Amino acid sequence: MKNWFFSINITLESKFQSKMSEKPSGKSKPACSEGGDLRVQTESGDTFITATQRPDGSWRKARRVKEGYIPQDEQPKYQNRMQLEATNGRSSVPSGANPRAPAGTRKPVSAIKANVCITPQDHFQKKIDLTKKKIEDIEGMESRIASGELVPQPNQVKKIQRKQEYLDEIEKLTKEMEKL
Repeated sequence: MKNWFFSINITLESKFQSKMSEKPSGKSKPACSEGGDLRVQTESGDTFITATQRPDGSWRKARRVKEGYIPQDEQPKYQNRMQLEATNGRSSVPSGANPRAPAGTRKPVSAIKANVCITPQDHFQKKIDLTKKKIEDIEGMESRIASGELVPQPNQVKKIQRKQEYLDEIEKLTKEMEKL
């Protein structure tokens, strides 16, 4: 049983080798070459890629291939849609954008200020603005208490009692700022 299997295997290999090593006769015609290889079609209809020489000087054997086969070395590299558009020069407009829409003029950005040194006046002005904000919060709380919308908590009562301190602090800061 073992010998039978090996003998079939050897005969199949020898038939395949003989077909692969067949030199194309004068009656065979070259098939359409899709890549850089030369394809030859034998009388029996088999297509072969002829033996080629490698860059190092050694020879590749002739290979039987199906019609339309492209060798691995000659497969085109995959390119995604954006790369294809860039190489074809199809569109300079990004996907999703309307190519016919007019490009609007941009307004200059005026919100960005140059880096300026903080002066003592700026420092005092910031403190004044913070205390004014606290006073506005207190006045809003007083109006909600007067309308009955809010029942004051103990910490809110303490904050309302400090209103005069904040007013005095604003006057003090404005006087110091005027001295500079």
